[in-house]
Amino acid sequence: MSALPAPRESATKDDVTRIYLIEDDPAILQFVQQALLSRPAWRLVGLSASLDHARRHALADDESNVFLVDLGLPDGRGEELLHWLSQERPDAELLVFTVFGGESRLVAALQAGATGYVLKGCRSEELIAAIEQIREGGAPISPLLARMLLKQFRVAPDAPASSLPLHEVLLSERETEVLKLVAQGYVNKEIAQRLVISPATVGSHIKNLYRKLAVHSRVQVVRVAQERGLL
Repeated sequence: MSALPAPRESATKDDVTRIYLIEDDPAILQFVQQALLSRPAWRLVGLSASLDHARRHALADDESNVFLVDLGLPDGRGEELLHWLSQERPDAELLVFTVFGGESRLVAALQAGATGYVLKGCRSEELIAAIEQIREGGAPISPLLARMLLKQFRVAPDAPASSLPLHEVLLSERETEVLKLVAQGYVNKEIAQRLVISPATVGSHIKNLYRKLAVHSRVQVVRVAQERGLL
């Protein structure tokens, strides 16, 4: 399938959300296109209906900055594609959009490089909000799945902090700078301006912080960093 036609827009390239959809269900394509009508400046720049097609065409140009990925592809598992995309395009956001709500698929997708996980059946407004959140450096996860994840990190109220299983976390100098600004409440664009780097680079550093600290939100990254003496 070839890239979908895109409307003209006046925003700069870094500001425009450019989505590549990896999905084999025509009804989901129609749902996504309908949802995007509320964001006319956003662009759906390409579509693949299989893992093989995505490998051959998803990176044909450098347009996409959000990949919307189904896990149930006709010729393979989406987790394999997520891992490949995270290696080839570390600056892009990988948002899973799937029917699979099991803990094992969620964890596998996050480990493979997904920066968000939304279940099909959501309202179009929820999908748009998830894409907006992921573009701002967040890690959107459907509420039911978020509660599932939190149970894994729940600690008994009387458990001493020292009993938590901590592993050594090594942050780069730039990651530490980004972490401190996140803790002060700055959003990605403000952090980019202060450090004289691009918002996409800030997003990559924040994704690294999430991965290293095993968290999925800005609030969690600050809390865990404080617990581990990184702030």
